[in-house]
Amino acid sequence: QAKHKMNSLEDRILKLENKEAIRDLKHEIYCYCIDLIVSGVDKKKLILDHLTERVVADFTGFPLIEGKAAVAEFLFETVPSILSYSQHRVSNSVIKVRGKAASALWYVDCPVVFKSENKLGIKGSAFIAGRYEEEFIYEEDKWKWTKITALLDTVQQFDENWNSAKQLLKNR
Repeated sequence: QAKHKMNSLEDRILKLENKEAIRDLKHEIYCYCIDLIVSGVDKKKLILDHLTERVVADFTGFPLIEGKAAVAEFLFETVPSILSYSQHRVSNSVIKVRGKAASALWYVDCPVVFKSENKLGIKGSAFIAGRYEEEFIYEEDKWKWTKITALLDTVQQFDENWNSAKQLLKNR
């Protein structure tokens, strides 16, 4: 049986609820919304509401991006100018909550399709794998990103596998 510090049950439940809120933030507000934005669906407001004014984004292969407006431009303009399809999958979350601050580590596996003309010069479908290391603060009754680091270990092209992938919004 795990030993717990003598925190109250209420404190321990609050910590679990905060971890779950951060997990939901990553899964729904980041992964799902970015995948929809890449496919042309406007989900920008949901993400904007969860970025601090001084948020920093550091993605492998791109310059450091500082400030909410610059991060929004990267997520809403640069990423969709490179990709026509993405399917973010994050796993193995390690979330640490310290009062109104938190950090998280996620492994990411992301099948993508690159637009035929893009600034990276990569063509066709690929698989991106790596990790996200993130920092959060709790303000205005919600968790917000203060830092998003994407450590992208590999971008492995496929000859065929994902070339015809499209974001399906419904089956019928």
